[in-house]
Order: sequence, then C-alpha cells, then structure tokens
Amino acid sequence: FRTGERDIMNTIIQKINARPGQRIIAMSDIHGHLENMQGLLEKLEYDAEDILVIVGDLVDKGPESLRTVRYIMELAANAQIFVSEGNVEEHRLEILCDTTAGSEERFREFIHWQKKHWGRGLLLDMLAELDISATELTLEDTPACRKRMWEHFAPEIAFLRQLPAILEMDDYLFVHGGIPTDDLESLTETDRHAWLKNDCFLEKGYRFSRCVVTGHWPVSLYRHEEADLRPIFEYERRIICMDGGCGLKEVGQLNALVFSDKDAAMEEIRWEYCDSFPVVTALDGQEGKQKTLYIQYFDSRVDRLEEREGMVRCRHLSSDRTLWVPSTFLYLDDDKEWHVDDYSDARLEVKPGDRISVVFRNAAGCYGKINGVLGWYYGRCSE
Repeated sequence: FRTGERDIMNTIIQKINARPGQRIIAMSDIHGHLENMQGLLEKLEYDAEDILVIVGDLVDKGPESLRTVRYIMELAANAQIFVSEGNVEEHRLEILCDTTAGSEERFREFIHWQKKHWGRGLLLDMLAELDISATELTLEDTPACRKRMWEHFAPEIAFLRQLPAILEMDDYLFVHGGIPTDDLESLTETDRHAWLKNDCFLEKGYRFSRCVVTGHWPVSLYRHEEADLRPIFEYERRIICMDGGCGLKEVGQLNALVFSDKDAAMEEIRWEYCDSFPVVTALDGQEGKQKTLYIQYFDSRVDRLEEREGMVRCRHLSSDRTLWVPSTFLYLDDDKEWHVDDYSDARLEVKPGDRISVVFRNAAGCYGKINGVLGWYYGRCSE
C-alpha cells in the first residue's frame, strides 16, 4: 500500500471501444444508492449488450456503499463496464491505505467524523462487515483493524485503485470533476486529483472541441432561478453536467445519459432518472408559478420562526425574506446555526396524468418534482 508522501498518481486515461450502433449509458455520483442505480438500469432496460459508463463517486453518503462497489464489480465481470475514479474514492483509499506518519490517527479521526456526520460510508460498511465498532475504535486498535480490512477487502480495494481518471470515447470524454483541455496528451503527466475534484467546473469558462461529460457538482448549484435537477447540456461549449445530487441533496436523484451510438450528436442524447420517492398521478391541472425565493447551499442560513404541521416558517438571513419550508429540509451545522437544503417555493406546471415524485406532503399539497423540476402541487392526486 501507500508509503512515503501522498503518491501523485499520473492521470490515467482509458479508451472506450464501442461498436457502431451499441448503446451507451452513462451515470455518475451514485453515492451508495444501489437501489436507485438498479432502478435506473431497469428503467432503461439495460443488458449486457450495452456499455455502462460510471463517472466517479460510487460510494459514501448513501446506505449501501460496499454493496454498490461489489455490484459494479459483478457487472464488470460479464459486460462492458467503464468506471472512472471520483474524488470520494480517491480520498477513502488514501485514508485506508496510506502508511505515512500519522496515518493511523487520521484514519481513526475520519472514521469517528464520518460516523457522527453521515453515519454511513464505504469504510464504515467495511468495519460493520468485520464486526468492528466504529465509535469504539481506539488508536491502539487501528493498525490491526486496517490490516484486517486490507486483507478481507483486497478485491474491492484493488478494483478501486486501478480506476482511471478519464474515459475517452471518440468525441466524448468522461471525467468526474472536469478538465481544462481536451488535449489528453497534455494531461497524462499531471496529478489526477485536480480533475477529480474540479469544483464549479461549468462556471470556469471552458470550451471544447470534444464533449466533456462530468459529475461531481450537483446541477442544482449551477441554477439560480429554479430548483432543477435535470442534466445541463451546454451545446456551444460542448459540456454536459449530469450530477442530480443523489445522496447529497434532500431532493436528489440519479441521472443517466443515453447515447444511441458512440457517434451520437449531443442533441441526440436523451436522459432518464431514478429516485427513492413515492410517485403519484396528478388528477388536476395547475398553472406554474415562479418562485418568490430559492434557497441554495451556499446561501442557506435561516432563523426558525414557527412550526406548524411539518412546515417551518423561516427567515432567510441574507435576503431578510420569510417562507414556509418542510421541516425535513432544515439542518444544524457544527456551529448550531440553522440551514435549509436547496428549496424553492415555486408552483409546478401540471397537466392531469402527470407523474410526480413526492418529496414532502401535507394537507395543503405535495412538494415534488416532474422530470427533475421541483415545486408544489396543490391539486388532487392518486397513488
């Protein structure tokens, strides 16, 4: 395993060799939500004749990280599966496999932090399978604990460690965070980390001759006018961002892109999604209405004013405006300050027969989404 300073792994590029007419399905940021992944593949009628591309962040934040890795490994044994590394895999491998000075303390501190803040993740799943208590792990126990993990989970660790940073399919490049150029030869000697965790990639002004497909940054963070989890297609700049916030956002979903062929034009790519919310059918029509306020992650501090029937009236601190928010959208940070996860009070445009994923429901109506767009529906519905 790792010795010395953090090893600078050069950017590894893997080619996707697709046959003419072979369908390609691409997704990213599964984050341990195996049920969503399986549901999405079922929805798309995936089979071994397809190529499946997964653009990083397989694990953490969701309930089944270890099972997700094993499921993908099983698929890869019998079909064409191409997986690139995400920043989460990179970091968890570093925590698990680094043997430099202080690595045991860093491992223990991370395990305790993750147990407290997320309660789940790849390393926690591994400890649970070995019947090792994460909360009771001591510094003295850590060396033997990690050794057991290295031995017991050697196949999974080996699979994750060999993942490339970039996948290349003719005019399409798949990378978790984003790259500054589509001249891949210039990237081969670079440290892959910059391309795995390239925050806010879409807003950096890049333009490409080949289409760059990314995950990592939830698309809702790019949109300021409405709560919208649909993939973003920048046709002129040749960029697609597809992270639907699965596992990261209260309203998150797992998005997939569907290429009918390796040479499909960007305009021909369709998309689908899956989430874990119950679905209802709208019985009434409803006119849409733009939001009065959209609270996003980077400006999310609020004061709680009153609570009623699962809704909390909040004052958004930066705008000094008030709105009612489902209580499940509120959370406390480490400084005991209240925040609201991405939320908009917009009203959906609905036609009778539309299918709505219901995130929250009360006597007045339901907050949910139609094809990835979020808002309130106040009409009648059937289960």
